[in-house]
Amino acid sequence: MRDMGDTTSYLRRGIREIICLALFFFTFLACEYLFDARMAEFVSPNEVVIYESLVIGASVIGFFVRPVLYYRRPHAIDATSDVTGVLLVAALLLLIMAVQVEMVIVGGLMVCCALGYCGSTAHANFARRFARTPCLARAAALSYAMGVLVQALNHMVMPVGIPQQAVLVVCAIAQVALLHGVRRAKLRDESDPNFEPSVAGLSVDALEYGAKWQDDPKAKTAFRRAVVRLTVATACLSGVFAALNAGLTTLHAFGAVDLGDWPRLLLVVSSLAAGALFDLRDRLYMNIGMTCAAILSTLSFFVLIIDGNSGNELAATIIFYLGSGFFVVFFTTKFSAISLYARWSYFWPCMGRVVNNVCSMLVTVPAVAIISSQNVLAAVGAALVLFVGIAISLLGQLGQRADDVVTQGELAFAADDLGAGLASAQSEPASAEVPELTFDEHLDAFVATFGLTQRERNILEVLVVSDQSVQDIAAALFLSRSTLYRHISSINKKTDTASRVALINFFWSWTPKD
Repeated sequence: MRDMGDTTSYLRRGIREIICLALFFFTFLACEYLFDARMAEFVSPNEVVIYESLVIGASVIGFFVRPVLYYRRPHAIDATSDVTGVLLVAALLLLIMAVQVEMVIVGGLMVCCALGYCGSTAHANFARRFARTPCLARAAALSYAMGVLVQALNHMVMPVGIPQQAVLVVCAIAQVALLHGVRRAKLRDESDPNFEPSVAGLSVDALEYGAKWQDDPKAKTAFRRAVVRLTVATACLSGVFAALNAGLTTLHAFGAVDLGDWPRLLLVVSSLAAGALFDLRDRLYMNIGMTCAAILSTLSFFVLIIDGNSGNELAATIIFYLGSGFFVVFFTTKFSAISLYARWSYFWPCMGRVVNNVCSMLVTVPAVAIISSQNVLAAVGAALVLFVGIAISLLGQLGQRADDVVTQGELAFAADDLGAGLASAQSEPASAEVPELTFDEHLDAFVATFGLTQRERNILEVLVVSDQSVQDIAAALFLSRSTLYRHISSINKKTDTASRVALINFFWSWTPKD
């Protein structure tokens, strides 16, 4: 019951970020569906999916622009965001009203670039709020489920044509307005001299720039290995789901299936199930759960290349949707978690979507060729290559702690909240270096050397011996989380350490000078 209460509290505090991300998912999916419908009026079904992959790939431009502005031209963000909002609405109207195929393509490219910009912001805000909480996967699942649900209801309940398109335009405007509101609220709060951020509200960059673990060559190497593994896994998984999407989009253009019909609601079910599964035991089952979902989804690819009746196409659609929900929650959660430890932390939360969109663009043409030729041998070969990549990048970590970014023994900075037990495990060997002093004597010498207050001494005493989470430590000391973090930050400053884990390691390795 306590975990449920904590989760509800986290979700309630981050409701704006969840809604922003949900609006992005809705507008992105709805625009993709609208573009397919418009292109089907001008080109053959096999060409629709190719054009779709190109415009979806164009969204990468928008995903890159926002982080670059954030770090290089922060004063230009407000003006650029206003222009992007206007561009998004204008591009949607062009996509809706265009009577020439060239204008439809231009409208689709403009929409996806603008949505990439908005999506980068929404993902970064989401990671800032939830990346260090125990309900990260559930929050990502809730955002995606809300976006898909709105799209499905809009498609099945609203009349075709202007009413559906009006809902899309209104939601796009609401997304831009809400993102502006989140940014202004953040700037207003941080300008308040009495502002005390909680861990769930800390800026990603406030955490990242204070973490000087990048100066440790071993830590940097381990981080890069983790990034490579995650990128390879996402790319291979994207290949599987992009191939399925290519086949189903082609069938949709032929009129054999309707990708906006009731099976789409299975995305809601699968994403919520993924969120609940992935958050179990510090996301211990995340990799194996995603691997199983990928194996199941590949079955629908073989269904598409085998002659059969429409029942097979419906079965392929259902299996595809069940797996897709797991995949979106997987890469959103993973890259949000890894963003805390990246130098350009604002960019990384949307990196999963970037990798997915780029791989979709590259995989679409070969996938359409395989499906059109019904070449089972080629399909098996491609599936084996992708599964090898998935197995190496995901299943190779099953014997180690699943802390999203790092594995046991590689990067100590993952211990903060994500796995506090790692900190105490590392502290024990180091304590043997100072056997001539008792713990109290060592603590007193440390406090005197660095000029810590009595309150900071009490906090440090608990930090260096406890394997509890920050929230439990704060409760034991009768402090709020934000107050505890303020004291930890003060101790970090006095001891020239970068984080809670760095402080613990420094304490046990420090030796008093004579």
